[in-house]
Amino acid sequence: MGRGRPGTGVEPLAETIRLSFQWQGKRWRETLGLRPTAANIKAAERLVAQIKQEISAGVFDYARHFPSGRGAGLVHDGSTFAAFATQWLETLTIEHSTKKTYTSSIDNVWKPHLGDLKLLDIRRTDIQAIVAKRRNGAPAELDAAGKEIRPAVRKVSAKTINNDLIPLRAVFEAAGADDLLEASPAAKIKNLLHQSPQPDPFTIEEREKILCDLRDRAPVPAWAYFEFAFATGMRPSEMIVLTWGDIDWNAGTARVSKAKTRGQEKDTKTHTVRDVDLTPRAVAALKAMKPFTFMKGDATPVFCHPATGEPWTNDQYQRVTYFHPALRRLGIRSRDAYQCRHTYATLALMAGVNPAYIARQMGHKTMVMLLSRYAKWIDQADKGREARKLAAALDGEFAHDLSTGSAK
Repeated sequence: MGRGRPGTGVEPLAETIRLSFQWQGKRWRETLGLRPTAANIKAAERLVAQIKQEISAGVFDYARHFPSGRGAGLVHDGSTFAAFATQWLETLTIEHSTKKTYTSSIDNVWKPHLGDLKLLDIRRTDIQAIVAKRRNGAPAELDAAGKEIRPAVRKVSAKTINNDLIPLRAVFEAAGADDLLEASPAAKIKNLLHQSPQPDPFTIEEREKILCDLRDRAPVPAWAYFEFAFATGMRPSEMIVLTWGDIDWNAGTARVSKAKTRGQEKDTKTHTVRDVDLTPRAVAALKAMKPFTFMKGDATPVFCHPATGEPWTNDQYQRVTYFHPALRRLGIRSRDAYQCRHTYATLALMAGVNPAYIARQMGHKTMVMLLSRYAKWIDQADKGREARKLAAALDGEFAHDLSTGSAK
């Protein structure tokens, strides 16, 4: 029985002949339905040589040579990134706001760079180059005649890039699940490091100044909205869809079961329903809203636009029109109105309220989120009691020795 020459890509086995060749950056192996005779081995060597020539010329068709081979499906599908990504977006059954974000990322970030490329032709280095350009910024690319062939790339934050990588990875994972790719070119691209923003709450004095200013200068629905926000810690997306039917006057609670983002109503962020205990100030805000929306029925949102009487569609107008001007009038450092939620949490913690209770009120899935985000305010809650206990435990003997003049 003859044997193939080393380096030819032909390997005679006991009952058949196996071929091997490099394609698309990977080693491929296929067996032929031929006995390993000298003549068949020679024929196999000629076939491998032909395959290598076709690969070099860019015309290799895996399926033509090996119709049932594991690489046949890859070649049959010539999907471009743009075509497959569009198809993938249509299959998503996620929240409307999330799908809108993914669509924007695919259409505005990845398609301009990868859209015309076939999935099989995209490399990890292609993606890394795009990431680098977006992180550092890049001027427009021009051809020899000075015509723009690629627009300038605006510098963006690491967090934005990380968010845009989420749908990109999902596209390639879906292609792999459909057996269109052996491996995702985005699989080994790590998120960029970035500093997460920390809570920046208002002090109790600042809170009171803001609410007094709004009570004096803003329409009642605007003041009531922010009074309720400070008093409950609810997310803005939850507050704008809170209805009168969600209020239990006897129990003194507000049921939070939904939210609205980008004009679409959905489940809460954690997909759970919770009952928020209403403080007297929260109840006062609700009573102030009664003349405006209460008689419209249980399904009517509590809070409304002061000028139109219509429910809020988002949380932008009230903070731009009322909240930020109040901060400027008062000389208070500018912060987003979402800090009302953080103020609720930090003031409660510093007052010694049980963290587990606060976490439930705010709708956190676990107390870990609360503890990690607000750790320093938890430390402030004991007003130094725990630090004094620690000093007494660790330094007691040393302090005693100092008082007697016999420190060791």
